[in-house]
Amino acid sequence: MQQSRIRWSHLDEATFNELVETLLVREFSGDGLVAMAIDGRGGDGGIDIDVRVKRTDQLVRIFQLKHFPEGFSGGFVKRREQIKRSLTKALAHKPPVWTLVVPRNVTNKERQVVRAMRKGHDVRISFVTPTEMNALLAKHPDIEERFSVDRAVELLRAVNREEAALARPGDLHSEVSRITDRLNSRSEYWGTSFAYEPDGSYTETYFPKRPDALKREPLGANVTLGFTKDDERLKVQWESAMKFGTLERIVLPTRVIHSFEKTGPDWFREVLDQVEIHLGPNGAEHQPMTVRLEARDDAGRVHAVLRGKTTSFAHGFGGYTFDVAMEGGLNQRWILPLDHTEPGTITFSTDFEGHSAREVRRALRFTAASSNTPILAFSLNDAGPTVLTVGEAGTDIPDARFAALIDDVCALEDHFDVALRLPREIDSSDFIWARIMRMVLEGSAVAHPYNGTFGGTLDGTPDETLEALIREGNAILIEQLGFGVELFGEPLEIERVRYYAHHATVDDAEQLNKALADGKGAGMKIALRPIDGLPWLLYAPPLSGVADEVVIPQPWGIEGIREHPGFSRLPQLSQADGR
Repeated sequence: MQQSRIRWSHLDEATFNELVETLLVREFSGDGLVAMAIDGRGGDGGIDIDVRVKRTDQLVRIFQLKHFPEGFSGGFVKRREQIKRSLTKALAHKPPVWTLVVPRNVTNKERQVVRAMRKGHDVRISFVTPTEMNALLAKHPDIEERFSVDRAVELLRAVNREEAALARPGDLHSEVSRITDRLNSRSEYWGTSFAYEPDGSYTETYFPKRPDALKREPLGANVTLGFTKDDERLKVQWESAMKFGTLERIVLPTRVIHSFEKTGPDWFREVLDQVEIHLGPNGAEHQPMTVRLEARDDAGRVHAVLRGKTTSFAHGFGGYTFDVAMEGGLNQRWILPLDHTEPGTITFSTDFEGHSAREVRRALRFTAASSNTPILAFSLNDAGPTVLTVGEAGTDIPDARFAALIDDVCALEDHFDVALRLPREIDSSDFIWARIMRMVLEGSAVAHPYNGTFGGTLDGTPDETLEALIREGNAILIEQLGFGVELFGEPLEIERVRYYAHHATVDDAEQLNKALADGKGAGMKIALRPIDGLPWLLYAPPLSGVADEVVIPQPWGIEGIREHPGFSRLPQLSQADGR
């Protein structure tokens, strides 16, 4: 095995700690485990690095770093007390394994002394010394490269590389790969991607390699901005983004940026001019959290409950912003300050497409309840609820007509045992047919919206009743089996319905009468329609089982939609009239 370029006993404490933490976190993260460097070196809490099961957070190992290049024997025997204090504090966390990491190999006596410190505790004590660390460096050569690189030598190695000419296929990929490798090796905490656009603009994007990147290697910027009166809206957006984070992209143009200085490690730090700042979501994949919302009154009684999940999250120096997709297409944006004496903001919006009527009704009922109760309690991931006193909220909650449509469609969902999912667009015919189908199923007689005709074919047989109907018109009742409509993409069918008109006439009556009188009526078509533009009445028999029950036409009663033009001229009808 190639000899390591790291001289462990010659490292200063800061470099030793950083190198060991980088190496152990890399090695022990993965396969369901996550290793994390903990603040508080030197025995504070007895943990420098802990290793846990990612799913359960179960502790499986603790590493304790001690920068003892001379060991802890002879003139340095007092260092054993430091080790003992750290181990004692670590044992309070009940780790299965506790590992001491030092920059020189330990003697057998030193091993025995440390292992004796556990005093009956069920913990395995192990050691990581330069021998083990060199083996890990061989597995992770980029880490050794970063901590031992000689920049002058690296520059010399870059000379006389044929691929730098970009003269052959694959040269560009080779060069970009080489640069990417160098970018990844300059920081254990941050990765960098870059792009050149066709217009010559250049973009660098930094992303964390580890959850503790910002804490372990902070990246920052000092910015001086100057907003004019014309930039007031942009200024408000910027201030809100700084305080609460932002879920939308905000662009600060060059004209408002007076100075821009990047702060952090050497590879990042610089002063720039002629820059444009783009603020937006952090780019990390959002891990949804479950949300439970309760609308409560002053006495703490729960009036409505709605569930959902967070869809995006951002934070700033003064609070948080997160979006929530609730059941039934109700969406919310919460802006919550860290200072609980400051007011927060909750805004509502809706997107009902694809949700069933039952789901939408639940969302509407919650909205109605929350508008009449002063308290909202929300829980994230089933944690204890946070109780908020709320005022008015910005909303685009639909009107009463839409709520009535949802009630109608819910009745149809219950009757037909089907989920009727709302489309992107709903027109007036959807309102009308949902109401008609519900009313017919509930026993009402309603106007059919279209002035159609019922037709048939004459067989030529003389019939006085038929001749009178053709000649003068009459009340007529027509029964139809299998009446169906399609609503929101689902076919709905009523087994049997009746059409009734108190006075129907026949189209082309004179021609039909003459044909019948001449014995030529066989095969002729007959078309019936109510007189004077009145509607057919539609209902499902029987209304009540009483033969002479009065049939009272019921209006659709849909807010904002006119009744059938002939509805107001309909008489009250008796079922016996048409039977």
